[in-house]
Amino acid sequence: MDLLSNLNEVQREIVQDTEGKLLVLAGAGSGKTRVLTHRVAYLVAEKGVWGSSVLAITFTNKATAEMRERLDVLLGPDHGVWISTIHSLAARILRRFGEHIGYDSNFSIYDESDSARMISKVITEAQIDDNRIKEALKEHIGKAKNEGMSPEEYFYEINGLVNDAELIVKLYARYEELLKHNNAMDFDDLLHKLKKLLMTSDECLSYYQNKFRYIHVDEFQDTNKVQYEIIKMLAAKWGNLFVVGDDDQSIYGWRGARVENILNFDKEFKDAKVHKLLENYRSTEEILNTANNVIQNNKARHEKKLFTNRGKGLKVEYYNAWNDRNEAEWVVGKIESLIFYNGYRKKDFAILVRANSLTRIFEQMLQTSRLSYRVVGGYKFFDRKEIQDVLAYMRAVANARDNVAIERIINFPARGIGDATIDKLGVYSYEMQVSTLNVLLSLNDHAGRLPKGIAKKVEVFADLMKDLYLNKGMPVDKFMQYVVEKVGFEQAYLSTKKEEDITRWENVQQLINYAKEYSAKNPGASLEDFLETVSLEESGKDEDPTSRDKITIATMHSVKGLEFRVVFIVGCEEEIFPSSQALKAGELEEERRIMYVAITRAQERLYISNAQRRFRFGKVQDCLQSRFVQEAKGENENAYKLFGERKAYLDGLGKRPSYLDDEPASSRIRESQATRARAVVPQPKVVKPVAKDLTGYVGGAKVKHPNYGEGTILVVLGEGANATATIAFPGLGVKKFIIALAPLTLIK
Repeated sequence: MDLLSNLNEVQREIVQDTEGKLLVLAGAGSGKTRVLTHRVAYLVAEKGVWGSSVLAITFTNKATAEMRERLDVLLGPDHGVWISTIHSLAARILRRFGEHIGYDSNFSIYDESDSARMISKVITEAQIDDNRIKEALKEHIGKAKNEGMSPEEYFYEINGLVNDAELIVKLYARYEELLKHNNAMDFDDLLHKLKKLLMTSDECLSYYQNKFRYIHVDEFQDTNKVQYEIIKMLAAKWGNLFVVGDDDQSIYGWRGARVENILNFDKEFKDAKVHKLLENYRSTEEILNTANNVIQNNKARHEKKLFTNRGKGLKVEYYNAWNDRNEAEWVVGKIESLIFYNGYRKKDFAILVRANSLTRIFEQMLQTSRLSYRVVGGYKFFDRKEIQDVLAYMRAVANARDNVAIERIINFPARGIGDATIDKLGVYSYEMQVSTLNVLLSLNDHAGRLPKGIAKKVEVFADLMKDLYLNKGMPVDKFMQYVVEKVGFEQAYLSTKKEEDITRWENVQQLINYAKEYSAKNPGASLEDFLETVSLEESGKDEDPTSRDKITIATMHSVKGLEFRVVFIVGCEEEIFPSSQALKAGELEEERRIMYVAITRAQERLYISNAQRRFRFGKVQDCLQSRFVQEAKGENENAYKLFGERKAYLDGLGKRPSYLDDEPASSRIRESQATRARAVVPQPKVVKPVAKDLTGYVGGAKVKHPNYGEGTILVVLGEGANATATIAFPGLGVKKFIIALAPLTLIK
């Protein structure tokens, strides 16, 4: 196979440049995954490098799977290349060398709910009744670990700058102590502890430095401080470090990503070579020009400009809606029209918002139109309580020191074991310096020293845990089935006859199916292997947002790496996008990068909209069109000029129009070229409702008009005498009627 045949000239040059430090600035849709994969394949197939000495670090599990599939095709399934997310890499190294920093190899990996439970315990112990401290503690712990700081180091970082610094660090230290006692790490610990391991264990560092001769890092712009330090340590011996990313797409600053890592790479490493991938294979010229117009306003960036050979394409449309209802109606109307006249499918559309709070009105409009949709970033499969409960039983068996798992399941299903009993049992196990499970497995040895009554209360649960512990050697799927049956999950959920509990039981069955699939793909995998895989799943069993025929509603952060034929970027108003928090914190450039990412998701059509009035925080607010709209158009005029025009119009009315009033004609003067070209037909006023059965006049219904013939209802808005229907008539276009007055009849 000729590895270079399907690459362009720049891509081939990058693939063949194999030695030393390389920075590849890869614009959106420029084929960076192909380049990264082909470079790894080229090293193994053409340069004769052992696959096991090549490391490829990806950003997500999905990217890991995609790269592995591509390499299997290029090299065969036995290539031996290490491909993983950096968290999976960390877990793998810590399993092998974790004892050097005091962890057993079967340590648990706590998710957010487990961490929150641990933080609550720390707060309760300290007798603090202040939710602000709890939230602040969670944030500070995450920040400290992303920066690679111990409690002592973090104290010097925040002392004098943060209120209650001494208390926060004291609680952070206690949190760490409890994690260690439970032989557990939270998600951020995987990197925090790996850094500590590499810095303190010469054996571990030497082993992996010798092993990884070539290191590749994808999405380098999203690395944080501790990730970068780990990568530098691993690459220090051979010096072959290949990083690929795009500073214009660095949008995760809120979780510790440092755009400086990619901006300063060639400054830190003076001998680094820099390549640029600028040809975009995803979007049309009009869309890319819009993206370039926006991002060029950022100062902290590598200079680059995307181009494409896909053709000019359709102009980007802008819509300045009267209010948020009008904006949502316009978006849904566009979608209906494109489906009906242009053959688009629902999965081709994405409605992108800056904040989750904006999705509600679009969901309502889509429901009214009977258009199926999904909201990306909803409740994840592995985060559901019933799933966490099953996994907690398995975790408690795999890691006998995992007291958090025991506390979660000791009274599920209900056994009459209250919080007071659980607390006393936890205190006793901590004082005795043994795990709670150890106490349960040897109750007779502890019965005389336990507080009165506790042994009796936990006896049934102790017998259950003994049974599970003795059978943990089963294959993973068989053991899960055994746990579910022994614990009685089916009885616990189906006995209530509640719909939500029936759904929970169905989810448990889905988990069993997942375990069967895992066991089939990983014969001989241990219980610990399975639990680690589950812990490192970013999206659980959530569907790929493009996998079924549904419209996608999503935040801009959640669609990074995806693409859609048609994209609507909505809610483009100051203090929404850019957000008020970002403006206060001086993070305008990251907000602009988010806009750039949103624009470059579009392949064929792009629509950008805003509302002049929006219902927020319990009241109607006047909104200023986002500066990003003007930047997207290439008009670098002062966006506040538009707000001045809007305010002058309102002030001149004498009586301000209601939020629910029809859109005033003067608000249309700043719509897009395409919108301005349409004639504006005043809507007739309803004088007297006509006695007419409106049942059946819904989106998708077929109707007949004496003048226009047969048509299809696209969307129905309003109720009763004020209900209006937007109807598509083949060959005649889309027309809007008040249903109660129009001479329409339903076609059965």
